[in-house]
Amino acid sequence: MDLSPPHSAHCEDYTSMRIKKSLRWDDKDGVASTVGTIMTILVFLTFMGVFTSQIVPAWMSDNESAHMIEAVQQMVSLKSDIDGLISDFANSLVAATPIVVPVTLSAPGIPVFAGPTAGILSFTPETISGRPSLNTSYTSDLVADDGHTGGELRLYCPNRYYVEQSVIYEAGALIISQSDGEFIISGIGLSVVEFGESRVVQMTQVSLVGLNKTVGGIGAKVVNADLLYASTIEYESATDENITITITTKHGNAWASYFRKALNATSADLEHGTDFVVPNPTKYDFPGSINDYYIVTVTIYDVSIFHHTTASVQLTVGEFAP
Repeated sequence: MDLSPPHSAHCEDYTSMRIKKSLRWDDKDGVASTVGTIMTILVFLTFMGVFTSQIVPAWMSDNESAHMIEAVQQMVSLKSDIDGLISDFANSLVAATPIVVPVTLSAPGIPVFAGPTAGILSFTPETISGRPSLNTSYTSDLVADDGHTGGELRLYCPNRYYVEQSVIYEAGALIISQSDGEFIISGIGLSVVEFGESRVVQMTQVSLVGLNKTVGGIGAKVVNADLLYASTIEYESATDENITITITTKHGNAWASYFRKALNATSADLEHGTDFVVPNPTKYDFPGSINDYYIVTVTIYDVSIFHHTTASVQLTVGEFAP
């Protein structure tokens, strides 16, 4: 007796038709393409992570470092040009020619990944009681010399990757200030020589006058400098009086260090404590560190002749001369 199910052939065909293989799992080319896409995305994201975390900071640090070098060179050029005007103009009847120096405010950025690092250029003119200021006093045989100068031009660069720095032109000197210290890279006109028993000091003071102004952003701004006055007066003292220089400034440590080194390096071979003295600066604290300032006092002993040059320079920031 045949017990096999009826229509067996028909049932086998029917079952084979109903049980089909999944195309999703059998398509090897599709799986490989998907895995390849995912791997490509992962590699791209890894590369972008390395680029933004390692290459962009190094690149921007180089950009900001290069900008600081450029900014210092521009400020040195401004100081050098002003010094040249004073040297040529002192006691001269010839009108000085105004100078124009561009100052780059910002470091370039990286397209898409990092924008430029903006800077701030500010000018604070001289005032009678304001800061910064430099005062010189010397009593000669005929009259007491009391020279007052002041004002500053400051470029502040809030670098995001390189060290934050400010470059300041103050009282005829150029200062670099940053979080870990400050120093004068180009000092005032100062000379001390000795002829026999006479000690002769030559010194130049620069006043910056004009309108208080601050500009910020990217690109470059123009600084116009016009020498209004420069004159040299000779003072003599038969009793060899002292010269006292008093600087009121935010950068007391830089000024004190500068005078100690500058006076030690003169041809007169001065010794600190014997021929001159520069005590540690006196700091005056106010609410908010931005208002803190120092007073630096420099005394040069036994000066017979003092050649004192004073100059007044009008600065205009951010625009062309009329």
